[in-house]
Amino acid sequence: MKAVGKLVGVSALALLISDCGARQAGGEGPAEGEPSLEVTLQVENQNFYDARIYLLESGTRTRLGNVPGNSTRSFRFRSRTNAARFIIDFVGGGELTTTSVQVSPGDQLVLTVTASSHRFRFRS
Repeated sequence: MKAVGKLVGVSALALLISDCGARQAGGEGPAEGEPSLEVTLQVENQNFYDARIYLLESGTRTRLGNVPGNSTRSFRFRSRTNAARFIIDFVGGGELTTTSVQVSPGDQLVLTVTASSHRFRFRS
């Protein structure tokens, strides 16, 4: 597994990319004939708050799922663009948006949400 040298995030968040092959993405995909990026996102929530995770593209939020406090979950999605941003919505604790990260087909993203991430209430 070759790690791409990117670390993107908002203060206490870390988003890493590696070249691992992803399986078929689930959820809503692009219309027929449009290019698609199949990406896997692993979210490690080190926070006590449960977090709802959204993919943000072209101003539209697509809910990927929930990650309970102190747990890890994986999500697969198709992106219509080559850049991904994520919203971390803490249940009862605020919301964060990551900076944009470039993605390629088969990328595996790792998003680490630290114990103090819920204290930040801004978007980047």
